[in-house]
Amino acid sequence: MKPKISVILPVYNAKEYIKETLESVLTQTFSDFEVLIMDDGSTDGTSEILKTLAKKDHRIKLFHQENKGVVSSYISLIEKAESDLLARMDADDFCYPKRFAEQYEYLQKHPEAVMVSGFCKIFYEKNERAPRNTGFTEDFMNRWFLSMNPPFIHSMAMFRKDAYHMCGGYLKEEYPAEDYGLWVRIKRLGKIMNLPKILGEYRLKGGGVSGKNFKQQIHIRNVINIKNLDDIYAHNEIPEVKDILPELKHHQLTPREHSVIGQLAALTGCYLACKGQGKKARTYFKLALQLDKKRLCDALPNMLLSFFHISYLVSLDVFLINKIFLLKIRWFLPGTTKYAI
Repeated sequence: MKPKISVILPVYNAKEYIKETLESVLTQTFSDFEVLIMDDGSTDGTSEILKTLAKKDHRIKLFHQENKGVVSSYISLIEKAESDLLARMDADDFCYPKRFAEQYEYLQKHPEAVMVSGFCKIFYEKNERAPRNTGFTEDFMNRWFLSMNPPFIHSMAMFRKDAYHMCGGYLKEEYPAEDYGLWVRIKRLGKIMNLPKILGEYRLKGGGVSGKNFKQQIHIRNVINIKNLDDIYAHNEIPEVKDILPELKHHQLTPREHSVIGQLAALTGCYLACKGQGKKARTYFKLALQLDKKRLCDALPNMLLSFFHISYLVSLDVFLINKIFLLKIRWFLPGTTKYAI
């Protein structure tokens, strides 16, 4: 009889953390699962630790490969998974005892949902555990998903295997933002959700993938977002700002949600400007500045470079015109009431 959950756990040189991580998985209150581990060519003694742990619990299925990278590990393990539900876990993170039970129950009760995650605590290298709301509300994710910040902690996600395959799965060319690319595509197939509960701890360290490749990650996310806008634009589904405002006013948005929507608005404004819809683009730029002026000014250069990289800004003239327009908006936008366009 196949397990109800397949845990996907890639490992590379994680001897300091892997015992604690696996213990947090194996002691879940929900026990009907398999743990698929890919040792991606570890050289620090991790392999020996994994072999010892695998002998102690039949649910662990250990595989080895030469170092091919984390995306290759994901893809290989998912091909071997027996369950219809996939739970992600990183080798240096930690999940609380009821994580699997909570997520499994939600997906069973909500067949329209394709993925669920949850809130977590940030676990710093100095062993400081700091509470942090790393998730967004259900309404926000399903209406305002297109953002510069993924709404999920990757290693806390659980998703349906059939939805994973239908949306194309992890793509190597999207590394180091392969998780974000998956979230954008899988959302088209159904509902996504963050449970309003702290389900685990996420280790934040400078040597991790996000720390080492932060600038590249931001660029790849921009490109993913632009391609997603292509799909939305093709179906004539980019709304007018005036249609967005009532909903923004209705909801009590957090500062982070203000920032995310502001960056979404700026990206959409850039996209519309490249499509020759200057009037509509202007309303999005104004909205972006009113929501989060400081972070927008910091993020804008990278946005424009991402458009230039994939040939949306087809000439230097177009690039300069948009840049001048944005500077004009930045310095001459009158101080008006929030959301008043």
